[in-house]
Amino acid sequence: MSVLTDCPHRERLGWLEQYHLNGPSLRYEFDLSQLFAKGMNDMADSQLADGLVPDIAPEYVVFSGGFHDSPEWGSAFILAAWQQYVWTGDDGPLRDHYVAMLNYAAYLESLSKDSILDYGLGDWFDVGPGKPGRSQLTPVSLTATAFLQYDVATLSRIAAILGKTSDSDRLALQAGDIKAAFNKAFFNAATGLYATGSQTAQALPLVLDLVEPADRAAVFGALVRDVQGRGDAVTSGDVGYRYLLRALADGGRSDLVAAMNLQSDKPGYGYQLAKGATSLTEAWDASRIASQDHLMLGQINEWFYHDLAGIAPDPEAPGFKRVLFRPQPVPGVAWARASHESPRGRVAVAWREEKGRFILDAETPPNTTGEIRWPFATAEEITEGGVPAGRSPGVSIRPGEDGHPVFSIESGSYEFSGVLPPQAAAAASAK
Repeated sequence: MSVLTDCPHRERLGWLEQYHLNGPSLRYEFDLSQLFAKGMNDMADSQLADGLVPDIAPEYVVFSGGFHDSPEWGSAFILAAWQQYVWTGDDGPLRDHYVAMLNYAAYLESLSKDSILDYGLGDWFDVGPGKPGRSQLTPVSLTATAFLQYDVATLSRIAAILGKTSDSDRLALQAGDIKAAFNKAFFNAATGLYATGSQTAQALPLVLDLVEPADRAAVFGALVRDVQGRGDAVTSGDVGYRYLLRALADGGRSDLVAAMNLQSDKPGYGYQLAKGATSLTEAWDASRIASQDHLMLGQINEWFYHDLAGIAPDPEAPGFKRVLFRPQPVPGVAWARASHESPRGRVAVAWREEKGRFILDAETPPNTTGEIRWPFATAEEITEGGVPAGRSPGVSIRPGEDGHPVFSIESGSYEFSGVLPPQAAAAASAK
């Protein structure tokens, strides 16, 4: 029987948080649609009468405390179904498990007090002063409540897709109430910090849209200062690391993601290699008291595809009906290429910096469209196929945020070329 498991050598149990945390990283390279459908059936079969979804499914071993019931784990029941829809366009799991997912969200809400949920494992195995395990740097109540809000907000979107308008409206109001309670409990407007100001405490609210628009710059700035103040070291654990990467990349700081992961003197991937690891380890410092063959910290793969190369599905046109191309070049990297076998066919992107120009190739399969966000704000003319992009067949252009041009493309293959801005050109010439 197949399960998505942390470690094949020791526990061999289906720890559920990996479905939503590592799902995108794995989906870029593997077709997981059947495995995810099977996993969601396992979650439904393991759900208890009160709505609880345990941390593992099938629940071959019944643990106690946070190892039995932690919101960041059980929330996979809702978040994996949504992820399946975004990546494949299949709304079957949403329909099949809708009532059960509502029951899980109601279970979490029943354990909250004034919309704050305070139990579970939190940011498991973060890098703190003590022995890794239960969250050290980020309050458990912050991650648990963030996922409660995320679950309810996601259910509102699911209800709308299923045509359940009254449910969608009710859940949207509930999500708004939890968001308000979250900010009241954890946010300090004077400092721009959530709770302790840890990397996870700052990143989760940014990615899950819990930060009010007027406060986003301050919250993101505090996150950047924390990363840089630690010499570009990571402190986020199992739950927070994906959101740390997403927050930095979404904020246009993929250079910090690269910096964190191109060193070997601080806990991280390079450190694990320096310690002789040949597979991902459970702890960032490759401690021998923890597993030496573990899945849970592998979200960098999502960044390679989603951000460095720049391929992503559009939730508004699921199953790669519209492909988002949003590459983020970083210092020290002169080219990138990636492809993904989507349900509609091959999606591919490749970019390179060459003789003072940035060249981007994009490919979308038949019956799809694409949207390319040019990685630089520029006033220079960008060409496609050797002609001004705005006059190229199948291409339209509009101004994007911060001066970044955005191109809409029909299905097919395209080659865009534009002058590198001076700062990027200087970085390229130094490589």
